[in-house]
Amino acid sequence: MSKIKIERLLLVAFIFIFSVVLLPSLAKRLLPGPKVIETMPAISAINVPIETQEIRFVFSQPMAQEKNIIFRGMRLRGQSKWLDEQRTTLVFPLTESLKPGAFYSIVLNSSLNSTAEGDNLMKGQWGKPLDEYVLTFMTAPSGTMQRRVSEFKLGTLQDTDRDGLDDTLEAKIGTMCTTPDTDADGLTDYEEHCKYWTNPTLADSDGDGISDADWNERREYAYSIRVVLELKPPWNLKAMNDLFQDARLVESNGSNYQKVEVIVYPYASPVLLPTAYPSQRTPEVFNEYTQPTTDLNYSTEMQVEIQRILSGATHTLDVLARLQHEIGKMKLTIPLYAPFVYTYKQQDELVVEPSFFESLDDEVTEREIQEALDVNYFGDSMFKRKQYGACISRARLFASMLRAAGIPARVTMAIPMLYYYKGMGEWKRLMKNLNNEAVTGSFSYEKPSVPHEVAIVGHSQVEAYLNNHWIRLGYQLNEGPLFAGTDQMFIKIIDAADFAEVDFTKTWAPAQWVEERPYRTVELSDQTATYKSKFKRKLP
Repeated sequence: MSKIKIERLLLVAFIFIFSVVLLPSLAKRLLPGPKVIETMPAISAINVPIETQEIRFVFSQPMAQEKNIIFRGMRLRGQSKWLDEQRTTLVFPLTESLKPGAFYSIVLNSSLNSTAEGDNLMKGQWGKPLDEYVLTFMTAPSGTMQRRVSEFKLGTLQDTDRDGLDDTLEAKIGTMCTTPDTDADGLTDYEEHCKYWTNPTLADSDGDGISDADWNERREYAYSIRVVLELKPPWNLKAMNDLFQDARLVESNGSNYQKVEVIVYPYASPVLLPTAYPSQRTPEVFNEYTQPTTDLNYSTEMQVEIQRILSGATHTLDVLARLQHEIGKMKLTIPLYAPFVYTYKQQDELVVEPSFFESLDDEVTEREIQEALDVNYFGDSMFKRKQYGACISRARLFASMLRAAGIPARVTMAIPMLYYYKGMGEWKRLMKNLNNEAVTGSFSYEKPSVPHEVAIVGHSQVEAYLNNHWIRLGYQLNEGPLFAGTDQMFIKIIDAADFAEVDFTKTWAPAQWVEERPYRTVELSDQTATYKSKFKRKLP
């Protein structure tokens, strides 16, 4: 073969290798990567109308695929699709309306959900992946809430008996604005209007001779779910009785488990009245809920920054919206471990339970543990670093911010209505007794082979003391027992001013969890309303 032919063959081989291997690599380096150039709603928008029909992303170049799209705020229901053949506009037509007063977060190419090889990434036309993009926005409050805010600003909003119902509403439903319990049946006007949907002007709404306050009579005007739980500590019966739940002890036999009956009212909804901010005076009984604690801590620097964020705020509902919006700007960080479960206080010292780390294959350093605490446990450090973890640490962060703002706040722990290991049949047996498909969310886990594989399931929320009631706050002003707009039902078991003083390690640590769960549902059924309530509220 002549020298010229060899040179030509080498040239062809070089061109081929350059075109197939080197050129794409060079293009990835030199050509621009895709960017999100427009969204609808706009990023960090507030007061987005709940009538919004779709969410839209416009990209700077055609996209190769649509993967790695997750929701971190309220859940959206709908199926994404490309609006154009060039695949530059991605839309989410919504099959359900947005919720009022809610926080939404849509993440494209989540760094927490990406494979090392990049197979699960949204990429542009030249193969470059999209950098993580987070669209956050908040919807407008409900029309009723906006009306109350207008009345507050005009000075006409009044709650004479301080029961949480404004005088205008009390006149509308026929209750007296000078007493919290118009019919003197033991249920407050607020409870009857917001939770049970019984007649707050009659002690016996159905006229059967039994007071509305009776355990079963309360269930006759609103949909409810009966759950019988076997619980190990820590839990608190007083904490389990709130706007969404009634709870009573069924059996206490001296064993580790105690049996508790809980009636859940999933569609209960608080009346949210804007009150003046800053407050004139915090009642002394709530001082412990405004002071910094071990976990819900805040520094002078954090207080100053919170006041800057809240500059010009005149009422509490504005405060909630601003703080939610601020959290939306922060970065979600996967925790090394769940500090809520493995950390507690002993003789005024913070103790990190070592059993979890002993089960890990890799040795965990003190520095790594401290890092996990800083971005998942301590409110002040999470705020300063603009990082937080799952719901447990987000609740701590939110509560710390509320306390720094002077608003009483605490953190709760809730358990799933259903939790089971596959193959045990618990879920199938219990679900047969539920007739309402809207509350069938559940969890399933196989028994792990080693302790650290166990999936410990719980959900934390913030409770803020607003217009004389503790209000649950999640991603919505009224999240209630249904998690973030999904059908996943949680039952509150405990709240605390300082969760560092609550020790979960004796029953929630992995070793114990593998052998015997600290909670389980043993009975489950639901009940539709026997009577149609004339006081039934439109859900927010």
